[in-house]
Amino acid sequence: MTPDVQAVFDVLSDSSNAVDPKCFPADLQLAQRPGMYAWWGDAEACTVLGAELGVELPSLLYVGQAGATKWPSGKRSTATLATRIGRQHIRGNARSSTFRRTISALLLDQLQLVPAGGGRLDSPSNAVVSQWIAEHLTVGIVAVDDRDALGRVEQALLDQLDPPLNLDHCPSSAARARLTALRARISR
Repeated sequence: MTPDVQAVFDVLSDSSNAVDPKCFPADLQLAQRPGMYAWWGDAEACTVLGAELGVELPSLLYVGQAGATKWPSGKRSTATLATRIGRQHIRGNARSSTFRRTISALLLDQLQLVPAGGGRLDSPSNAVVSQWIAEHLTVGIVAVDDRDALGRVEQALLDQLDPPLNLDHCPSSAARARLTALRARISR
């Protein structure tokens, strides 16, 4: 059965469905499945992150997936919303999460974060990013059990929502070019 993209869109495009990272996952059974997620920023987050990019950001910042089959190889992922968001985005490091690398790159100067090489931050900086995420962002999730179709669902949502902090599968822009350059500072 093909996932209902509109139903996923309806949940992820409504910030009232998002929870504080300190409370994630609000529904453990739901989070133990593959699916889609959206990160939302409060007013301060949008101002601070947008200033680094030279644009005004909407509160819907980033959309991603957890657990999609990798194509063209057909390799099945075992990732779940809980592992992707909890372990990598909320408590991970910049190397394990594209989203976290993006947030870290945008906060690098303001929070005086220290890159540790290999796409990582040093431990104190990593803790600062985790705290900042917990204070300024919320995350909404939707289960999509069809791992084979999940990549197509993600692309459809990216096409509709065009979240400003997503780089892959989104139209190029000056802000995305700036974000790519900022992210490279952590990769060194």
